[in-house]
Amino acid sequence: MVPVNLSFLSILQEVLRWVFENVLMPVIKDVFNILVTLIGELIINALSGILLEIWVILLKVVDFLEDIFSIFSGLTSISLIKDVDLKTGVQYETTNQGIVQYLFGLGSVQKTFMVIMAISLVLCMLTTMISVIRSMADSPFENKKPISAVLQTSLKCCLTFALLQFACIFAIQMTTQVLLQINLSINAKNDQSSMGDQIFYMLAQGHEKGGTDIKKYASGAKYANVSDITSHFDYVHFNWIIVIVATVFILGILLATIIGSVQRLMMILILYIVSPLFVAYMPLDEGKSFGQWRETFVAYLISAFSPILSMKLFMMFLPFMMEDKLRIPGIDESQMVCVKLLFIIGGALAIYTSRNLFLKVLNPSLAGQMDGNGAAGSKAGSIAFAGVNKIIAKIGA
Repeated sequence: MVPVNLSFLSILQEVLRWVFENVLMPVIKDVFNILVTLIGELIINALSGILLEIWVILLKVVDFLEDIFSIFSGLTSISLIKDVDLKTGVQYETTNQGIVQYLFGLGSVQKTFMVIMAISLVLCMLTTMISVIRSMADSPFENKKPISAVLQTSLKCCLTFALLQFACIFAIQMTTQVLLQINLSINAKNDQSSMGDQIFYMLAQGHEKGGTDIKKYASGAKYANVSDITSHFDYVHFNWIIVIVATVFILGILLATIIGSVQRLMMILILYIVSPLFVAYMPLDEGKSFGQWRETFVAYLISAFSPILSMKLFMMFLPFMMEDKLRIPGIDESQMVCVKLLFIIGGALAIYTSRNLFLKVLNPSLAGQMDGNGAAGSKAGSIAFAGVNKIIAKIGA
C-alpha cells in the first residue's frame, strides 16, 4: 500500500474549488444574466422611447407637408391677416380662394400683365407693319402672304388681345373648381384621417396592449400624445427599421411633390404674364408661337389633376389595406406588415411619378423634357423667352 499525503492546504483548495464551481458559479451566472437582461431592457426602452419621439415628429412633418400640398394644389383656401389687436389677437379674413386664384388676382401681377400688354400692343403694330412691308415686297413675285391675309391675322391678333386675360382667368377658375369637386367627391365620407394617422395605424397594429381599440388612432392625430402611446402600445417591440425608413421615404416623396407643385404654379404665372408677347408675334408666324404657348399653358393647368388624384385615391385605398382582417394565405403577420409597407411606399412613389401623367397625353414633348431633365420650368422658361427673341430677331431683320 502506498501512503497518500494530504495536506490541509490541498484539501482546502479542493473544497473551495468544488464550492466555486458547483455553488458560486451558477449563482454568479444567474446574477450576471439578470443584470445583463435588465441593462439591455433599460437600453432598449431608452432607445425605443427616443425612436418613438423621433417617429412622432416625423409623422407631424408628414401631416404638415400634406397640408402644404393641399395649399399649393389649390384645394385649401388661404386666409389673410385682417387686423392685429393686443386684446383679441390676430384676426384673419378668409378669401375663399386657392393660392393660384389669389396670386393671379394680386395687384402687382395684374399691373405687370398690363404693362407687358401695352408693350405687346406696340410690338404688334411693328410686326404688322413688317408683315405688310414684306407682303408688298413679295407682291411682284409669288406673294405667298397677301396684305389681306396680313390684315386678317392682325384683326385676329386684336381679338386675342381683348379676350386673352379673360380666357386665362376663366381657365384657372374652371380648373380650380373641377379640382375642388373631385376632392369633395372623393372625401364624401368626411374622413378626417391624415396620412400620418394612416401610417401610425398600419405600423402600430398588433402592438396594442389589452383593451386598446386601435381604430380610434386612425384619425385625429392622436399619435401626437406620446404618453398615451406609451401606455396603450408596446412600442418597444415596434419594427423600428421599417417604421423609420417608411416614414422618411414617404416624407421625401411628399416634399418632392410639393416642390413640383410650386414649380408648376410659378410656370403658370410666368406663362400668364408673358402671354401678350406671343400674341404680338402672330402677324409674323400666323399664330404658331401662340399655339405652342396655349398648349403649354393648358398642359400645366391640367397637370395639377395627376398628383391630386393619385394622392386622394391613395388615401382612399390605404385604410382598406390597413384592415386587421386583411390576410393573404401562406403569409404570416410579419410578412403582411412588409406587404402593407410596400403598398405605402409604392403608393407614395406613384404620387410623385404621376405628376406628368396628363402631360404625357396633352404635351408629350413637354412631359419628356420634364422627365429627362428633372426641371419642371425648363420648357416653360424657354417658351416664355423664345417669343421675345423671335420678335427682336424679326424686327432686326
